[in-house]
Amino acid sequence: MEPEDLIGAIEEKLINVGVPNEIDPELIRPRGLLSVHRKELNELETLLVNAIEVLKGDPRLAGVLRALADLHLSEGVYGKAIIQYEICLSLNSEQVGAWVHMGLAYLMAGAAKDAVSCFGSALAIDSENIRALIYMSMAQLELEEYEKALKSVETALKLNPRHPRALMAKGFYFKKRGKREGAITWFNKAIESEGEFIPALMELGALYLETEKYEDANQALVRVLKRDPEQPYAISMMGDVAFAQKDYNQALFYYDKAVSVKFDDANLWIRKGDVHRIMKSYKQSQNAYQKAINADPENIEAWAKNGDIHLLMDDDNTALEYFNTALALKPDNAEVAHRRGLVYISQERYDEALVDFDAAFSVEPSNPEHLYHRALCLEKLDRFPEARRTWQIAASLFEQEGNEVKAAECNAKAKRIGKNELVSSRSH
Repeated sequence: MEPEDLIGAIEEKLINVGVPNEIDPELIRPRGLLSVHRKELNELETLLVNAIEVLKGDPRLAGVLRALADLHLSEGVYGKAIIQYEICLSLNSEQVGAWVHMGLAYLMAGAAKDAVSCFGSALAIDSENIRALIYMSMAQLELEEYEKALKSVETALKLNPRHPRALMAKGFYFKKRGKREGAITWFNKAIESEGEFIPALMELGALYLETEKYEDANQALVRVLKRDPEQPYAISMMGDVAFAQKDYNQALFYYDKAVSVKFDDANLWIRKGDVHRIMKSYKQSQNAYQKAINADPENIEAWAKNGDIHLLMDDDNTALEYFNTALALKPDNAEVAHRRGLVYISQERYDEALVDFDAAFSVEPSNPEHLYHRALCLEKLDRFPEARRTWQIAASLFEQEGNEVKAAECNAKAKRIGKNELVSSRSH
């Protein structure tokens, strides 16, 4: 295909596939089985990337890149979306909507600082763009810039006092500040302003879940699902409500339904795995945790929980492989280092266990459990003076926690070593 014909072909496929004009977080969904048009669009996009330099003079290029970026954003493919927005904006930097959507892609990908920069660029062009102000507020809240976030959302509300997403953002501000009643008030205002405003109903459901008002949470979420039966996070939250009430079969029903819609969300797979684990369905649990890793290969929790489940399946060596990967991704994760140390103890690899407990304690110096197991390793390695001192420090930390039983145990172990050292010195 000639480069000049490529843009027209892509425009035609974009019409067939359908690209939303405005994209908000609750509308982002992965595309399941790709249609013929969607597969062909992927192929054409690859050709376009290779022909960008040739086509830079074509006035249609920026619009096509924007549409492709919007499509990727709507499907939750944030990296590809950001790349296309960057090229698109390099051709025409005055596209406010593209700046807003690129900021949203960064925000959804967890890069709040980059999101703030994009929303700032949008507002430099159009200072009264309500969507940019609202999402700027959300990004600023993620950065704990509370005063800036409040200023952004209040500016949006001055422009439109009944804008549902702006009202919800004000509620989200109160939620972040720990003021639940204020949050509930503003979420309800958002709901009232637009009948059944789904994002506000979901936030309301989450707040009720946090405060253990399970019936209220269910009612809010049922209202969401009446409007959008395949809203994956509303479905998963229904699972959370069931889980909190220890109705694990019902929780599993909802998590299964949620991952069938949002199969690329590692956290949903982890929740499903957790339920299987509680129900002692270890193989199903391991499969779910593996699906979480497939969805997000850098999800440390998924790697660590896969390690845990292999321990329950009496497969220590495979468990170590998962813990090793988790620590390679985040070397200062004290919890995983401690868990790996316990495996090394079970394998009588005390030197390696000691390294892990030392690493864990360096990150969490107020956690006496790391010292407790460090002392055990030192004793096994016949390093008795170090073990005695470690037991004494561990006892002190347990006392500070109010754990008198553990403190007494550590003191007894330290005294025993002290007595043995005294007997040994007299015999010499």
